[in-house]
Parts: sequence; C-alpha cells; structure tokens
Amino acid sequence: MQQSEIDKYLLGVTLVLALVLGGGSGTGLTTDTVIQLVVAITSTIVCLRHMDRPIDRRVFWFATAAGLAIVLQLLPIATETTRATQGILPHNVPLPGLEPLTISLGLGRTVEVAAYFLTLCLFLAAVLKLRFDQAYGLIPFFLAGVVLNLTAGLIQYSYSGRAIVTDLFSYDLKAGFFVNVNHYSSLIFTSIPIAVVYFIEMNRLLVLAIYIISALLILLAAGSTAGVLIGFAITVLSFVVLFQRNRAGTLSVLCGAVLLGIYSVGVWARLQVESLQFGYGRLEFARTTLEGIRGNIPFGIGYGNFVIGYPSYERSEMIFRTYVNHAHNEYLELLFEGGVVAAVLIVVFAGLLVWRVLQTIQWPLHKAATLAILFILIHSVVDYPLRTLGVAFPFALFTAFLFHRGPDKSAVSPAGEVIVE
Repeated sequence: MQQSEIDKYLLGVTLVLALVLGGGSGTGLTTDTVIQLVVAITSTIVCLRHMDRPIDRRVFWFATAAGLAIVLQLLPIATETTRATQGILPHNVPLPGLEPLTISLGLGRTVEVAAYFLTLCLFLAAVLKLRFDQAYGLIPFFLAGVVLNLTAGLIQYSYSGRAIVTDLFSYDLKAGFFVNVNHYSSLIFTSIPIAVVYFIEMNRLLVLAIYIISALLILLAAGSTAGVLIGFAITVLSFVVLFQRNRAGTLSVLCGAVLLGIYSVGVWARLQVESLQFGYGRLEFARTTLEGIRGNIPFGIGYGNFVIGYPSYERSEMIFRTYVNHAHNEYLELLFEGGVVAAVLIVVFAGLLVWRVLQTIQWPLHKAATLAILFILIHSVVDYPLRTLGVAFPFALFTAFLFHRGPDKSAVSPAGEVIVE
C-alpha cells in the first residue's frame, strides 16, 4: 500500500465502523464511545500528517465558535442572575456552595455533546486535509457501509414479521444496524445522490440501477412509505441536477428540491404513528419546546439537557408512561438547549452553506453533497437524525465534500477527465 493511501484507508475504515456501530440514538452508548475513540485516533493521525494543508478558514472558525459555545456552558461563569433566566429552576431559592454556577443544568450530558461534536469536527478536518482524489476515494467506503445496512435490513425483513436483534450491540437493531427506522431511511435515501455521481463516473450504470432499486425496495420493506417517496424524488433530482450545465438551472432545481423536501417530510410526519391519544405528537412536542425556549432565553439549559428541561413545560394531560426524549425538531431542540447563541450559529451555518453552494455549483460531487445535506437538514425539521452517529458521520463527509478546496488545476477525475478549477 502506498504511503499516500494510508490516510484514505484509515478514514474509510473508520467511516464504515461508524455506519455499522453508530445506529443508536441514546446517550452513553458503548458503541458510540468505541467510534469516538477510533475517530479521535485516526483523524488526529491524518491531521498531524498533513499540517501543511489548509482547510477552508470559514469552516475552521465556525467549528471553533460552535465548540466554544458548548465549552462556555461548562465553565463556572454563571451567576444567580443567569440562573434566574432559566425558567425550569425555582426562583429566589438560595443555592449555597454552588457559586459560581455553570449555564448547563446537566454537566455530564453537555460533556457528552462536547465529545460528540469534537469527534465530528476531527473527522471533518481530516477529510478536508486529504487530497481531492483521496477524499473522493472515501465514497466506496461510505457506500460499502450503506450496503452493509441494506443487507442487514434485507435479512431482518425477510422474516414474516419484523425481526428485532437484541444483545448484539448496546441497543436493539430494528432497521439494518439502526435502532430508529427513520434515521435508517435517512441514511439510505441521502446515499442515492452520491451513488448516482460515483457510479456514473465509474460507468457502472447497471450497478447504479441495482443499488437504487434495492434501496427503494428495502425502504418499502422497512415500512417507510414516505422514505420511498423521498428516495424516488431524490433519485430524480440527482439525475436532473447532475446533468444541469448552467448555474441558473442548477439553482432552480436545488430550490425545487428544498420545496419538495419540505413537503416530503411533512408527509412523513403525517404518516408516522404519532399518538398515544389525540393531540400527542410532533406538533405538541414543538409547542411544549417553544414554551421551554421562551422560558430560558437567552442562555438555554445546556446542550444535551432536553430530557431534563422538557417535563417542566408539559401539560399534565400530555404526560404518559412513555416520555419525550427529543423535540423531533433539531432546530427547536438546539434553541431550547443553547439559547440565543445556538440561534446565531444556525443562521451562520445556513449562510455558509448558501455561500459555498453558490461558489461550487458546477462540480457534480458538490451537487450530490448539497442534495444530501439539504435532505438531512430538512428531515431535521421533524426528527433528530444528526443525534445518531450513523447519520452524523455521513453528514460530516458530505460537508467535507462541499467545502473541500477541490482538485489541483490539472487534476484528473476518477473517470479520466481533466478537471480545471
């Protein structure tokens, strides 16, 4: 193996590991800890080997700002006045021995979020440090991880009933290697644009057809009707975007993709088994979370502390034996946990994404990565896919593709075409 290929294999094997072991959505999972340790080692090695290769400074400063936002919640800098803005705490109650205070109401949970975020940032930085051809070479590893999930799903759904695998990982396997069928579906349909670009450039049209048909059939077997619809829509959009040769046409298709995605996730939310009784569902979760946001402006309650804060705002008639572990809206949950700073970071990230898309809209891989990112972000309006490492790592990979500095001016694509920046 060539020395220059070691980095690609280190990150590629790590990516496959994340797609196989990262399907849990709970906290404190042993599998997540294993992934984070492996990523910390492999990504650090790659970054240290390529210290001379710069990454996009906007990505660096955004990641730094987001990391500081988490760290600040852990520092003992808050006061009684700060805590008085956090509505879930009793006011005017002396807290002897607890001065100075932290903004986070649950340090352990926020530390877990910090480790989670640092892991993703290390992986993102490592991919950005690779040469373009090496970064591109991570696609087969990503698709291999998806195929392993498709195969596991096929085995599960080949039984007469849905087979739930227990005692294998630190969570039950309900869809492929995932505990959450929706997150499994998100991984599958967001892999389609990447597969379209990769197999077309490799001139493997038959393989592409088999991949897409298999993905859609397994999504259907998983009971995700909306997932099949989104998968079909994203397949069509992938071909349309790929063969658009002018900027205006591509931007129009991407705007249409956003509207279609919003409509699709709306259908998805409607098709879910939403209620234990009338009125108990995502709209109720959103209403309650909004109450929590208003009651904890401007600081929030600390990242990872949704489960601690949410019950304080639940209506009594909405309390059941099963509890709400997430807002099922990533943006509302971030605002509840991170306050005004989280809102600013969300807006800045959206701005960075739009800026980069406008700058790199001519590259096929960038187009595919943009579609995948958009559909994960839209899915996050009605769910929390990025709280699962098996979706978060592909999201980091897509982001790295989009913000990669690209090939050298005389680079040759894997398809043998000369690319000029």
